[in-house]
Amino acid sequence: MSDSEQLNARGASGRSPGRIFDRRAMIGWIAALAVALSLYALTMAPDLVWHDAGYYQWEAARLNLERPGETVRVHPFFVLLAHGFGQVGIWNYAKGASVASALGTAVAVANVWLIVWLLARRVGPASIAALTCMLAHTIWQQGVQPQTYGWSNAALSGMLLAAVAYALTGRMGYLLMAFFVAGVGISIHLMTQIGVVVLGAWVLARVLRGRTPAWVVPAVAGLWLVGGSLFWYVVYLEYDRTRDVAATLESAFLGGWGSAVFNVAGVGTMLLRSVLMAVLNFPTPLVLLGLYGIWRSRRLLAGTPLAAVLGGAMVLYVLFAMRYRVPNQNFFFTPTYLLLAIYIGLGVHATGWARRRVGLAALAALAIAVVPAYWVIAETARAVKFNPRDGGAIHEIPYRDFYAYYFMPWQCSQTGPRRFAEEALDALPKKAVLLPDTTTAPPLKCLHDVEGLRPDVLIVDPYDARFDPSLSGYWQAKEAPAGLTRDGRRIFACSDDLQYLPRWAAGSWRVKPYGCIWELEPKSKEGGP
Repeated sequence: MSDSEQLNARGASGRSPGRIFDRRAMIGWIAALAVALSLYALTMAPDLVWHDAGYYQWEAARLNLERPGETVRVHPFFVLLAHGFGQVGIWNYAKGASVASALGTAVAVANVWLIVWLLARRVGPASIAALTCMLAHTIWQQGVQPQTYGWSNAALSGMLLAAVAYALTGRMGYLLMAFFVAGVGISIHLMTQIGVVVLGAWVLARVLRGRTPAWVVPAVAGLWLVGGSLFWYVVYLEYDRTRDVAATLESAFLGGWGSAVFNVAGVGTMLLRSVLMAVLNFPTPLVLLGLYGIWRSRRLLAGTPLAAVLGGAMVLYVLFAMRYRVPNQNFFFTPTYLLLAIYIGLGVHATGWARRRVGLAALAALAIAVVPAYWVIAETARAVKFNPRDGGAIHEIPYRDFYAYYFMPWQCSQTGPRRFAEEALDALPKKAVLLPDTTTAPPLKCLHDVEGLRPDVLIVDPYDARFDPSLSGYWQAKEAPAGLTRDGRRIFACSDDLQYLPRWAAGSWRVKPYGCIWELEPKSKEGGP
């Protein structure tokens, strides 16, 4: 008996094979999408933003699909989509990029609702799962400013949704759809491909056991390749630039992050950080129901491979993120949080607590209680001066409240980036050189390159210096590049911390305040030591 026949034999739902996406399923999916999209719209960053999210605004506005040496970070699906939303005309390009992110995150939340509903056939568990996913700190934070991870989670949940549909019905079209979505996922973010490893292993095992015809292997591989067309296009652009196959592959799959991808050092400390991140995302007793759902999943999903598929994906995503040493490590746990939300739904289903209105209301209250909990966490962190960074001082930026920015997911009050960028550019003398760090650079570059503000100013950030050999000396040289102050040009930066200044600034240069930014001057100019 096939997996789907065994599941139907259980009589878990009384549905007929192939008709699982009925009217109730579609209404529930649309409702979950609408609720999530409404929340993200109300709490969305209104304009320009800091750091990587700001770079996506800059890249999308310019429709830039090239990143020399780091094709892995192009994320063409999101760049194209955000550019399209920026052309709508009812908001500026910066807000359009945030709207694109909100839509992807809302799709992921709706997919979580539908996955749990298909497995439990009850609205209560599905709704608690979707609500928990929607309000998880990092998922919410990514849904309200431009990030690729919302659509990455949409692709992952889409893969899993199609896999669930295939397991429940045996219809081959769902399996083929899973791999096409997986292919689209590679054009969104490489993180989606961890899920493909699990699906691929499952399909190969089925083929070897004779449960799936062998023709499926080349079919799903072909659909995966077609789905990833945008990614392969940007890989071609990189090859056209270098004419070096090895360098192109490194750029496409590792970029400058190889040491982080293969990192196994400091795992103990990173494990502690991972636990703290999990607490931040689920400061609610509902997480215990997630653990219960994991424990009960084999029994709940008996007769299908879904316990192994979901569990395998969970394990691989945890192992990857917990030792991935990058500044935004918490972002790479979002697939884990999505999967945990699914398990919370299964745990709710296993207990039966959502079958009564009182129980469902209590569970919903516990899910919503994370909202004030985020404020409490932020204020507690502020009171004890908690520093989440691995050593080094907290990066203070004008018009940014560090603890509110990092510990509270809503970004509707984030007006600081444009205020800072406009004030900084307006204060600069003619033909100045501005060297911002990667946190402050995006709003400055958006105003300068996209909105045409202060074209006489030269802005060079560390990424420019990395990708453009003619600019590398601005940041990496041991000595200030010759001619840097030619024609009386003055040099400015956005921090007085050496960690965020060019390498050569640690030598014979002094840093002095200049409005909301800092001016760099040779020490000898004022007779300093």
